Amino acid sequence: MLVIAGAGAGKTTTVAAKVKYLVEKKHIEPSQILVVSFTNKAVNELAEKINKQLDIPCPIATFHSTGNAIIHKNSPEEKLNIVDSSKLYFVLRDYLRNSILQNESVVNKLIMFFATYFDAPYEGDDLNMFFNKIAKSNFSTMRSDLEDFKREVIDRRTKKSVTIQNEVLRSFQEVEIANFLFLNNIDYEYEPIYPYDIPHSRKPYTPDFILKQGDLSVYLEHFGISEDGKNDRFSDEEIERYKNAVNDKVLLHREHGTKLIYTFSSYKDGKLLSYHLRKILENAGFEIRPRSNKEVMEMLVAGEENRYIKGMIDLLCRFISNFKVNGYTEDDFNRFYHSTQNVRSRLFIDICNDCYLEYQRYLRENKAVDFQDMINESARLLRETKEMKKKLDFKYVIVDEYQDISRQRFDLTKALSDVTDAKIIAVGDDWQSIYAFSGSDITLFTKFEQIMGYAKLLKIVKTYRNSQEVIDIAGNFIQENPEQISKSLISNKHINDPVIIYTYDNYYKKYNADRRTGANYATALAVQTALDHIIESCKTEKRDISSVLLLGRFGFDGYALERSGLFEFINRGSYVKSIKYPQIKITFMTAHASKGLGYDDVIIINGKNETYGFPSKIQDDPVLKFVIKGDDSIDYAEERRLFYVSLTRTKNRVYVVAPESNPSEFLLEIKRKYKNVVLKGNWNEDEIKRIDIKKCPMCGYPMQFKYKNAYGLKLYICCNEPEICGFMTNEIKAGKLNICKCNQCRDGYMIVKPGKGKYKYFLGCTNYKKDGTGCKNTISMIDYYKDNHLDISEYENTLSNVNDENTKKENTTNRGGSTRNNSFDNIIHRTNALDEDVIKKTDIEGVLYKDKNLNDIVFYILTCTVHMNVSKFYGSDVLTEILHGEKTDRINKLQFSLLPEYGKLAGLSKFEIKDIISWLTEEGFLLETRDAYPVLHSTYNGLHYGEIITKNKLQKLKNYLEN
Repeated sequence: MLVIAGAGAGKTTTVAAKVKYLVEKKHIEPSQILVVSFTNKAVNELAEKINKQLDIPCPIATFHSTGNAIIHKNSPEEKLNIVDSSKLYFVLRDYLRNSILQNESVVNKLIMFFATYFDAPYEGDDLNMFFNKIAKSNFSTMRSDLEDFKREVIDRRTKKSVTIQNEVLRSFQEVEIANFLFLNNIDYEYEPIYPYDIPHSRKPYTPDFILKQGDLSVYLEHFGISEDGKNDRFSDEEIERYKNAVNDKVLLHREHGTKLIYTFSSYKDGKLLSYHLRKILENAGFEIRPRSNKEVMEMLVAGEENRYIKGMIDLLCRFISNFKVNGYTEDDFNRFYHSTQNVRSRLFIDICNDCYLEYQRYLRENKAVDFQDMINESARLLRETKEMKKKLDFKYVIVDEYQDISRQRFDLTKALSDVTDAKIIAVGDDWQSIYAFSGSDITLFTKFEQIMGYAKLLKIVKTYRNSQEVIDIAGNFIQENPEQISKSLISNKHINDPVIIYTYDNYYKKYNADRRTGANYATALAVQTALDHIIESCKTEKRDISSVLLLGRFGFDGYALERSGLFEFINRGSYVKSIKYPQIKITFMTAHASKGLGYDDVIIINGKNETYGFPSKIQDDPVLKFVIKGDDSIDYAEERRLFYVSLTRTKNRVYVVAPESNPSEFLLEIKRKYKNVVLKGNWNEDEIKRIDIKKCPMCGYPMQFKYKNAYGLKLYICCNEPEICGFMTNEIKAGKLNICKCNQCRDGYMIVKPGKGKYKYFLGCTNYKKDGTGCKNTISMIDYYKDNHLDISEYENTLSNVNDENTKKENTTNRGGSTRNNSFDNIIHRTNALDEDVIKKTDIEGVLYKDKNLNDIVFYILTCTVHMNVSKFYGSDVLTEILHGEKTDRINKLQFSLLPEYGKLAGLSKFEIKDIISWLTEEGFLLETRDAYPVLHSTYNGLHYGEIITKNKLQKLKNYLEN
């Protein structure tokens, strides 16, 4: 029997009621009913309801403990050594560090995998997905990751010495070439400046590589077209331009007598790039002298944090874990291998097979068992042992949360049924199947009848948590997937405006900008606005202000709120305190962790359409498709179910916080289809923009920000083939101003510099010096656009849009707050919803420390924190300097000597002031962020310290300082 119960329908109560019915009406002995669930938490809830409240002593267990019990039936005297999931990581780490060096075959495969296939290239046809892939890729080489490439260059703009730690290349294939050269002892430099220029080129020519071995020096170009001159991503016109650029380069080398060799992205004979590269190098006179793979492997494993080793271990652990969860055996590696012709996949399967055998060997030798094997072994024992029918006298096996079932758990359940003739009752909701990444297989639920041969389906459609309006929206949303089992949920509750979306302006915060600007602050302010509405709704609807769930798609979603100064995170982020509404109990968790829970109101804080948005667009490594049962029935099928889970956690309303310029496509969908989804703010419904990728203004390809040797600068460089588009700039906001050679001096480059007037930027030579000497060549934006036949109106339109946005921001500062005043005194005495900058001092009996009243000291520190942080957050060092009365350049520049607390604690040492700040932080009067450069925030307790501080607390502070 499959019981399909909707969100909030009371699955735990349903299971308990079924047990009660079987015992009281069917007269089944409690010992003959086995209830199985997935987690200890679920088991404890069921035990509380069935064993305690109903006083029915039937066995209730997790799948793991059930497997453990079955194994002990066969060998009751043997104590199992159960290892947790972390053991797999450490076994594989030690294997790759030590033992693997004795296995030459695996070492060779690993080096080949690392050198050629470590990052999987994008193989699809979706241009947006391709752009996302190359924009996020780490095109670094083995040499750079081993830190074997360190040299100094001169930054032509700053004249400072810069140490290059890493090579960042343009493409996977360039990395493959660089790794081949490194592994075969051929020295190379990436993108060196060629001593001669291509005629009519405005930029220096930088070939992909220069190769050196002894007296031999050869340039190498890798062309992004096939040997027969094709590339699916280029138009015929672009292909023609590409071929002309190739011919220009070949002729240039021929003219100046420099030797050029070149490779293509693919070859007519279908053989690998590395095969052709070897032949080309040998024909050019290079001696291929391979480094010992053992030597390279020893270098790779020397540092545990090396991206090659750590990345490989993480991928192996995930593969092996899911491999076992699916009940696969060693023979399946061979089946996987022969099911694909992909070279990378085959290499990985071979490597993983050896690592799997090493892990299984560790378990055998240590007489250990992991959680996956515990279930698999118990299912095997049941299938092989007929007498178990007598030992396991179950008539009913009830499986809770069946939508999370994996193949191995299904096999155990089926084996239990077969060996005991027990009937299976599965209870769950396919709409809430969200754990494919850890092995669950939704088809075991949706195709239950076919798999079992016969089954009765029952639906529980009445929900006690959600209003009818919420479940109508959520239910219709999930049933856009035709593979989901259809049902219509019913509720007696009704509510107006069931889903409210608050949008915020997700512009990037400028350097040194006011702390009440930028996407982080805007997001937090939108969450606070949602809390405003919850407070008002509770008053209007005459209900208590109780529990609010703050939902993120990822664990890190919530921490951005803390940086705003509007919220505090307590108990490692599990609980959130609003500075404005400290009385509201707010819990933070991820959408996955929230399944099965219910709260009065829910705020979803990640309504973005980005890689780390909702839906998440993170792509798994392709090899995981062998062991993870993906759902391709609709785009983002599992993310859709996860969003359904998020919507149905509420007992009242759902609030969603979303950016204006790139809201989640899920939000666009429900807003378009349901009139009672309320939008508070504005957003772009016409086009989904991906603001996480900066695109080239010339060709639209993604830009990467990286150090460029030839210019001694960090630049935004187009990821397109340089023969098609070689655009690069040191200022992404400067339109189509492209770095080029200076046409007046010999070795200077025209880079983007800030200017005055309408167009804001111009090109100026790097050889210009601050004292007015050097090359003074400049090109205005208008002249540059005119000379290069570009349309200046495109930039003017962009400029107009930016000005409109800035005007909008100025007019809506703090969403209804007052506009900023540049007078420092006015800024200090300004008050707003966050900073009640008059902290009330309490008149408690003083506790003296070095003849100073600690109550006064605490008051000065807390009020100084508020005044210091009016426009920007600062850390404990700055606070200490102000209170101690320092006359540093920083204090003078920021005018902090004008603060009323300046020098108030000059009688204490800076160490003592810092100790008091630390104590106030530990006691919750101040908050120090967890950023790379921590800053101090005021907390609710700090702003209301007069209501909380006591003589006893001050005495504790004194003891703290004296000890």
